[in-house]
Amino acid sequence: MRMRLEWPAAARHAQPGQFIMVQVSEHTDPLLRRPFSICAAQHETIDILYKLVGKGTAAMALWQIGKTVNCIGPLGNGFNITGPPKRAYLVAGGIGIAPLLFLFQTFQERYHGSFSAFFIGGKTARDVAVVDDFFDSALYHDYIFHATEDAARGFPGLVTDLLLQYLQHVRHESRGGECLFGCGPIPMLSRLSAIAEHRGIDCQVSLESRMACGIGVCLGCAIKTRTLPGSAFDAADSCASKFSTYKRVCADGPVFNSATLVWGD
Repeated sequence: MRMRLEWPAAARHAQPGQFIMVQVSEHTDPLLRRPFSICAAQHETIDILYKLVGKGTAAMALWQIGKTVNCIGPLGNGFNITGPPKRAYLVAGGIGIAPLLFLFQTFQERYHGSFSAFFIGGKTARDVAVVDDFFDSALYHDYIFHATEDAARGFPGLVTDLLLQYLQHVRHESRGGECLFGCGPIPMLSRLSAIAEHRGIDCQVSLESRMACGIGVCLGCAIKTRTLPGSAFDAADSCASKFSTYKRVCADGPVFNSATLVWGD
């Protein structure tokens, strides 16, 4: 489902990778707000995507045009694109497509000299078809690639395998100035991080997490991270590579350098 919110202040300040917290009920059930990535921002509106998975989203699906909604945002730290890469590879899995739609739109509008390829994966054709509602498929035919596990559309298999196939084709043509951007299930992001490390490509990932507050107070979305070699802490402590700490997805993220995340714990 796609929902458009008239919210001028949020539309002006929203950055790709940020999210909002939506109050889905005026009663105590469901009690907690729900987090949603911003998938588009216009002059006075922002868009979000959501799947019908529980009481909260089921209630949202019944809202009518004109309803006033209680929201907080934009929240979190988005993708770092202040110095755009020469080549940006966006990799989305399932509903993880939401923040990357906003990122792809931003690259096309702001950085015309920066090439972007968008890889979208899902279990079925329906899971990847959402992109058709945002971009002219004919105009972006050479930049958007699909992968479906049931082989119904595009590449038959996982989106990370599609990415690998693509990188094997282009890496000899252009090296340097590349960056991966990803959002999706943890196994997909873990694989994406491994690909980035093996090929020496910077990688930023947006994590999906259950959140209670969205502002870093409840600590319910804590994840384990590690210190990167060469950092200030690493210079002061020879054991830094073994050092790990916890960060909050909502306040410290949801976007992280994939190399700082501890995968598989």
